[in-house]
Amino acid sequence: MSFTAVVSGETAITARGALKEAAERVLGRLWIDQVPVRLASEDASLWPSAATAGVEGRPLCWPGQPGPGRAVLDRAEELRGRARSDGLTEVVLLGGGPPARAAELIVRARGPEAPHGRGGLAVLDGPDPGPPLRVREDPDRLGRTVFVVTGDDPATEVLRQVFAEALREADLSPAEVARRFVTVAEPRAAAAEHATAAGHALVEAPAPTAFGALSPYALVPAALAGADVAALLEEATAVLPSLTRPENNPGLVLGAVLGGAARAGRRTAVLGGYPAALPGVARWAALLLEEAARGLLTPVVQDGGLPLQPADDLFLLTFDGRPHQDDATVAGPLAAQLVVWEYAAAVASYLLGADPLVSAERPAPMTLDDGTGEPLFADGDPGRAVEAHTTVPALAGAAGLTGLLDALTGMVGPREHLSLAAYLDPDEARGQGAQVRRLAALLAARCGRPVQVGWGARPPASGNDHPDGCVYLLVTGNVVRDVPVPGRHHGLGMLQLARALGDARDARAAGRPVVRLHLQNRWAGLARLLDTARGDI
Repeated sequence: MSFTAVVSGETAITARGALKEAAERVLGRLWIDQVPVRLASEDASLWPSAATAGVEGRPLCWPGQPGPGRAVLDRAEELRGRARSDGLTEVVLLGGGPPARAAELIVRARGPEAPHGRGGLAVLDGPDPGPPLRVREDPDRLGRTVFVVTGDDPATEVLRQVFAEALREADLSPAEVARRFVTVAEPRAAAAEHATAAGHALVEAPAPTAFGALSPYALVPAALAGADVAALLEEATAVLPSLTRPENNPGLVLGAVLGGAARAGRRTAVLGGYPAALPGVARWAALLLEEAARGLLTPVVQDGGLPLQPADDLFLLTFDGRPHQDDATVAGPLAAQLVVWEYAAAVASYLLGADPLVSAERPAPMTLDDGTGEPLFADGDPGRAVEAHTTVPALAGAAGLTGLLDALTGMVGPREHLSLAAYLDPDEARGQGAQVRRLAALLAARCGRPVQVGWGARPPASGNDHPDGCVYLLVTGNVVRDVPVPGRHHGLGMLQLARALGDARDARAAGRPVVRLHLQNRWAGLARLLDTARGDI
């Protein structure tokens, strides 16, 4: 099969066979439309949301642009110095989206060595009580932690309130509590107003979008955690000239591969291969593509579940992979990958007619009723059972987990995938992360199709403008120890469940099959699900 490679500095993009041909078919259009130059100049006519933001005078996070991050370097360094003088050596980032995962990736790859390989940064991007409890109930850790708030998600504001209360309970004065928080936000955002009212440090940033790996949303927490973000920005800046030239343009070619493949019917990108130097790069890239392409391209991380057989609607893109065997490969150092992937996601979005600059922050649905009524059945002993909820007629007759999983995986069509949304604790070691990942792989084996894994995030059908063709499995679970929300009569666990039930309603409203499994006991329920998926019951 034909094979091609694009090399720029240390960055290399390869494509072979059908992907090479699909990319070649769209490259001409990209040059005719002057997309490289328009992206570099932040041309507002590229997307409707950019034009609207321009009229409103709202700067946006554009792909691969180091300017906003460079503008806050001195402020970030000042805040890091203040934190160190206060004895604060760990950072908890309260916020989500691709920039939060980029910050995590930057610290893992470029931050100082820290216990447990965490590099001093932990990301809390959902209301599950487990991660906050581990911080609150470790006095030493709480005592050396600074909290960075990004974004305007209501759950993020709740987490800010939870930790402010925890610090007050630790006998910190109002002034000492205020010094523990740094907010990164658009000046007109609610988060900025909260920070100003509470006396927290505020770093102003452009409005959040799917992009932002080099923005204050990622670089401020990474800098506080000890990463050399100034050097990272210099390396990223060195990549920019390659993104406007006609030859050896890695971002343009990768974008053409992604967008061209999707236009040719290959809408599922399986991201595999994990370079040891860049742990977490595939998960960040997948979240970036999911946000930017608005459902027109489905990224699936390889360890989330693979099909048993190749199919003509998907392709394999590997990091540091095998150019003569894999459909496409990407290789390069961290700074280059951050720039190239954001640029490529923007190019792919343009080819697919998606608007990647729509604000990444969306109001979360909140309800305590998902509209399914009483569970169809409770499989297992009382207190340890798995409750099944659905309104899909073809699934309503299932008498137990085996029949339900058989029917559910059987509904995943030849060009569809299964979306597994887990409203649980994502920690691989102390939460349910490892079990959910194993469940995804087993379900992929049962249906012969990819399984996309999400953690307490809105399912794609309700989070973008183009509901994708997939079947949804939502997994919720009882909370043994909850975290109370200050000033409310409920805890984080209730907030998490309300979000899950709202997501289930929205996915059904989009016309997709939805099953929700509720675990009366998380550990026992997941063990039962794994046994059932393996065929052990």
